[in-house]
Amino acid sequence: MHIKRLTIWGISLLLLSLISLNIFAQTGSERVLTPGETIQGVIDEANAAQVYTFTAQAGDVISLSIESDIALTLLVTNAQGVNIAQARVQDEITGINDLAIPVAGVYFVTVFPINDTSGTFSLTYQNISSNTPEDTPVATTAAPPTTTITADTFTTSQVFLPSGMEVSLRWNTNDDLNLQVRDPNGGTLFWGSRTTAEGGSFGLDVNGLCEVINTPPNVETASWAGGSLPTGSYEILVYHRQACEEAVPVSFTIDVSVNGVALDPILGSIQAPVGDEATVFLASFTLREDGSAVIGRSGPYTDTRVLPISTQEILETPATPLTLGTPVQGVITNEQYFQTFTFSGQAGQNVTVSMRNERGNLDTLLLVLDSAGNIVADNDDIEPAVNTNSAATFRIPATDTFTIFASRYGKDVGGTEGVFTIEISGSELPEQIINRNLPSGDIEVTLVWNGTADLQLLVRDPFGNSVFDDTRRVASGGELVETGNINCVQSLNQPPVYYIYWPPNTLRIGAYEVEVWYQSDCGIPGPVDFQIYIVVSGQLIFTDTVSIDFNERYLTSFSIDQNNVASPSDAGIIQIAGGSVTLPYQQELASAISISGGDVFTGSITPSNKFDIYVFEGQIGDVVTIQMDATSQTLDTLLYLIDPSGAEIAFNDDAGDSTNSAITNLTLTQNGQYIILATHFGTIYGGTTGGYNLSLRIDR
Repeated sequence: MHIKRLTIWGISLLLLSLISLNIFAQTGSERVLTPGETIQGVIDEANAAQVYTFTAQAGDVISLSIESDIALTLLVTNAQGVNIAQARVQDEITGINDLAIPVAGVYFVTVFPINDTSGTFSLTYQNISSNTPEDTPVATTAAPPTTTITADTFTTSQVFLPSGMEVSLRWNTNDDLNLQVRDPNGGTLFWGSRTTAEGGSFGLDVNGLCEVINTPPNVETASWAGGSLPTGSYEILVYHRQACEEAVPVSFTIDVSVNGVALDPILGSIQAPVGDEATVFLASFTLREDGSAVIGRSGPYTDTRVLPISTQEILETPATPLTLGTPVQGVITNEQYFQTFTFSGQAGQNVTVSMRNERGNLDTLLLVLDSAGNIVADNDDIEPAVNTNSAATFRIPATDTFTIFASRYGKDVGGTEGVFTIEISGSELPEQIINRNLPSGDIEVTLVWNGTADLQLLVRDPFGNSVFDDTRRVASGGELVETGNINCVQSLNQPPVYYIYWPPNTLRIGAYEVEVWYQSDCGIPGPVDFQIYIVVSGQLIFTDTVSIDFNERYLTSFSIDQNNVASPSDAGIIQIAGGSVTLPYQQELASAISISGGDVFTGSITPSNKFDIYVFEGQIGDVVTIQMDATSQTLDTLLYLIDPSGAEIAFNDDAGDSTNSAITNLTLTQNGQYIILATHFGTIYGGTTGGYNLSLRIDR
C-alpha cells in the first residue's frame, strides 16, 4: 500500500494548523506522552503521520525511541512549530537520545514514513532528568547559548522556519547602495547572485549604476521562503557603489525579520565612494537552533591594517606556536573574531603564511606582526572576488618571533564564521644566501658556487630583455644586485653569489629564461659545482646542483600564468654546435613541411612546440641560404641543417648583431633530402617563444 508522502516542511505546517485549531486538546489523553510509557501507532493511507505531545522544563533531558518494521522520521518541534530535533529511524538509529530542552513548554512529536510505505510502530518517551516542579509557569523566550565553540565543535545545522526570513535595506537618497547577505553555508545574495542553494532570493537592484533613478524611499531585499534554513551567522554588507548626485554620507536602515518576528532595526551611515572604490558597512545576525535570532555588532569597514585593538593587546593575547610545514586549525566566531599564532624566523628567510577556510562561511584575513608590534605582512583575499582565503609571502627582515593575527573580513564587525587551517611554509634557502640580507621580491634568482671561477648569471624576461652584468636593470623591474668573482676579482663575501630579482608588485606573466655561463676559470682550470635557486612569490619553485666546465652554458626557464602560478621547465647544459641531437626530430619527419627555393613559411615556437621541421630536395653544387627571423614576442631563433646522411652540416644562432638566424651561401655536397630544424636558443631547454618567418633560397 502506498501513502501520500509528507515533507518536514509539510508536517510543520500541519502542526501549526493543528495548534491554531487546538485540535490536540480534543484528541484525548492517548495523544499525550507520559515518561516511561509506550504508545502504539499506525502509518497507513488514512494516517500519513501521527502527532503526540509532552510537557517539559528548560534543562530537562528527554529521549524518544521507536520500534517499527518500516523506516520512519521522528520530528520534535516547539509550540511555534520550530524544529528542535529530528532523526531518521532506520538501520541502527532507533530514535532521539539525550535531547536537552531549551525552554519550558509544550512540545510536539511527529512520526511519519521516510518512504511511501505503511506499517506500525511503538513509541517510548523518557524524561531522564526532569526539572519540572508542579505549577511552574512556561517560559516564552529563548535562552542564549552558553557553550564555547571550538574548531572541533563548530557545526552548522538546520532549523525549520515556516515564515522564512527577510533582510531589507532602506535609504532615502538618489544614490546607488547595494545590499549583500552571506548565509552560514557560504551562499551569497546580491544583485549579481540572485538565488542560493538554501532557497534565498534577491529582489530589485535599485539605482544600479545611477542609470535609472528610483523615487525614494528605496528598498533592496534578500529573502528566504519558509522552510529549513541554516543556523549560524548571517553577514550583512551595505556597499555605497556610486553617488548619483552629491557625494555625501547616506543614512540607511537595515530591517531583519526571522519567522515573522522583526528584530531591532540596524541604523547606519555610509560614506560616499572614494574614486572607484566602494565604501562598505557591515552588520550581522545569528539564527539559533531554537529559531530565535539576535543582532550582532555593526560598523563601517576599515582597511586591512586598521586594527580594532592595539597591537600590544594582540601581542599579549595567548597564542598557539607554529612550526614550518605543520598546519594548525582554529575557529573564528562572532564571540571570538580573531586568534593569534606565533613562529620564529631568521633574517632573510622567505616565508608564506596561509589561512584557508575549512567549514562555515569564513572570509579570512591575516596580518603578521614583529615583536615590536610592526605589521610586516598582510593579506585579505588571495584573489579578490574569486578566492577569499588569505596568504602573505615576505622575506623576514630580522631574526625575531612573529605573531599572526588571524581574523576575518570586517574583523570585530564582520559576520562570517568558520573553522580555518593556518600554515607556514618557506623556501628553505641555504644559510649562506639568507645571511646576505638580499632584498626580497616577486621573483628571486640566486646562483652560488665555491672557488675562484667567474660564473655569470643572466635572466631574460617575457619581453626579451636580459638582466646580467652588462645590463643590470631592465624596464620590467628586473635588477642585478649581487655579483661574485666578476672579471676574476674575488668577492669579499664568500662563497660568491649572483642575485637577480624583481621587486614586489612587478610580477609579469610569461616565460623567463635563466642562463649560467662559465666565462672564465681565472687561472685555475677544472669544472665548477654551482647551485641555482628560483623563488617566485615566496615559493621555491626550482633548485638544481650542476657541475659545469669552462665555457659551457647551463639553461632553464620558468613561466608564470594568468593566475600568477609559476611552472619550471627542464634544465641542462646546452650546446650550439651539435645541438640538433637534443631535438627528437626523427620521429616527426613524416609530418615535416616540404619547402622549395623561394618559399617563405610562417611558424611559431611555444613551450609545447620547441621546434619545427622543414625538408627540401638538394643537389650537389646547390648554394643555399636559409633565413629565420623572429616576428613576435621574445623568440631567440636557432637554425640547424641536416644532410641526407643525417649529419649536422651547418647551424647558426645569431646572424650579425641580431638574435635572428641565417645559414648563408652553403654549397651542398650530396644529392637527396635535407632537413631544416627551426628552433630557439637552448633547443629543448630554451624558454623564449614567438612567431617567425622562414625562407629558403637555392642557387643552382
